[in-house]
Amino acid sequence: MIPNRTQHPLHQPSARPLAGIALAVVIAAAVSGCGAQPGDGGTAAPSPSAAVSTDTASPSPSPSASSGTATPAAPATPGSDPAMTSDEFTTGLLQLHDRLKHDLGDRYADAWVDGGVLHVAVTDPSAEAKVRDAGAVPVTVAFNAAELLQARTQVQTWIAGKPVPRVEMHSISASGRTGAVIVTVPAEQVPALQAAADEQSPAGKVPVIVEESAGMATPLSTN
Repeated sequence: MIPNRTQHPLHQPSARPLAGIALAVVIAAAVSGCGAQPGDGGTAAPSPSAAVSTDTASPSPSPSASSGTATPAAPATPGSDPAMTSDEFTTGLLQLHDRLKHDLGDRYADAWVDGGVLHVAVTDPSAEAKVRDAGAVPVTVAFNAAELLQARTQVQTWIAGKPVPRVEMHSISASGRTGAVIVTVPAEQVPALQAAADEQSPAGKVPVIVEESAGMATPLSTN
């Protein structure tokens, strides 16, 4: 989920390692329950994906000792080991993510890469040690992946009911990192749809952020 956000602060994209770019593509198709999806009138079931950050600066993970087991080593930063290719680095991060997602269960919310380091969003502070021990950076957030997936489905259904006339939903996504459902529509439709979302709260406690769409070759209408 990487739309051009206009309604809330985000870090601006910057250069990052090739491995991070490759990981972004794979994670966006394979992890969590929160990624961008084309608008379809609210009838199709959303398919899971995850947000991937474009930031390059991030805190360094500080693994803590785990009782009775060896602390897994964090994947090396691209370029730190001449023998490690970008593909190997990407594979290592993906395997680390998959293991953590499985172990965290309903405490898992999202994952992204900053500066070649895997960040994992969790809903329970007690899960932070597990993430750090695995060599990733924990971030505590409000909603888990299942809650965000449900919120995205609710918003999709709400838009299909035409809360404002002739709305064209170009995409819908959810981010565990920001804890919101993101909808992109043509620029002229943003104010009315955002006002309706603020008034009606279609996702309950999960905020809905309406953004200007970057454009589609063939916009998918809810009509």
